[in-house]
Amino acid sequence: MTQKLKRIDPYWHSHPMIPTGVAIGAILALVGYLKSAFPIAVGGGVIAGLAILLATRPVLSAVLGTLGLAGGLLSFVVVPNLSAAGMSLGLKLVATLMFAIFYMVLMDALVLVLAVLYNLFSHTLGLSAVHLEFEAAEEPSAE
Repeated sequence: MTQKLKRIDPYWHSHPMIPTGVAIGAILALVGYLKSAFPIAVGGGVIAGLAILLATRPVLSAVLGTLGLAGGLLSFVVVPNLSAAGMSLGLKLVATLMFAIFYMVLMDALVLVLAVLYNLFSHTLGLSAVHLEFEAAEEPSAE
């Protein structure tokens, strides 16, 4: 059986204020960075990150957060790079947690952008979509 992947839907909430929150948070973060106002930059980043997390289904965030945690542990604890080699274990764990959160938010944003582009090209522009082939599974025998 051949199926056509018509639309990718990784969205959890699709309220119009969510993209607005991402845009406002990104603008605040950029202005805070350019003006060297650390609290404004951090606040803008937090607003944008929360909006991205609200837009993405929780299972995607959990999977990407787990990958970020594994990557952070590998980068900071198991095989630390030169800048992390002199850090204490507590600082390495904080760096790992921060890496996992940043990785999760950035990859969630990437998945959302990829879904928008795929849906635009396949549905709106009418380009050929991905075709998936499924075959029927045999029922296990109860012996």
